Amino acid sequence: MRWLKNMLGNKPVDDAPALAINGIELPLGLRLGGAVALDTALFDAAGSAFGFVAPRGHCVIDAYGQIDLGGGSILHRFYLTEDAFLQVNTTSGAVDEMKYFVFHETRQPANQAAFKDWVRPGSALGAEMVEIEQRRYTRVWGDDPAESWVPPVVFEEHVYRGRPPKLDDELTHYAMLYQREIPSLQRVETLLISAEDYGPSEFCVVYSLGIDVSTADLDIT
Repeated sequence: MRWLKNMLGNKPVDDAPALAINGIELPLGLRLGGAVALDTALFDAAGSAFGFVAPRGHCVIDAYGQIDLGGGSILHRFYLTEDAFLQVNTTSGAVDEMKYFVFHETRQPANQAAFKDWVRPGSALGAEMVEIEQRRYTRVWGDDPAESWVPPVVFEEHVYRGRPPKLDDELTHYAMLYQREIPSLQRVETLLISAEDYGPSEFCVVYSLGIDVSTADLDIT
């Protein structure tokens, strides 16, 4: 009986943390309802060198996004309560890289035609360089970095929420990655721009700023 399990200190089955979603194991013990804290010592030392401020303390994982890149590669996104997300790239379950992003700006195209302007050839999304608040970011993705424009990378994301996890959103990303060197810190700051199509009439363009992180930079609970 559930009431007896509660009295004995056992969690109900429906409240148990999910270790896998959609048949894919979650990395590093991360889970919906868990929390992540980023070591902010680097930001304290950096002053205004970064284009964003990282949240302090533990942030709860409110949603989980899963992106199948093919070939056994999965992009896991753990969306946090403080307008941030931890992105973990795995191949066959092994962690390849991690990035910590903070949402910088969201733009709302008025309609589908305005959204298509963002993904058409020659648009700002895919340009060789992007400038934000007098900081210049250079395009990372694309076969030829000298090309003035390259098409954004398109991928599908499935977003889950709740315990037990349930599919909450499905969307198509048209994304491009940029970066800039910060010589004083010997670090690279990343800019991810993603035009998001939720269909049939919901669209947005999201700018996120982030850095590469390792498990040493994180406290996962």
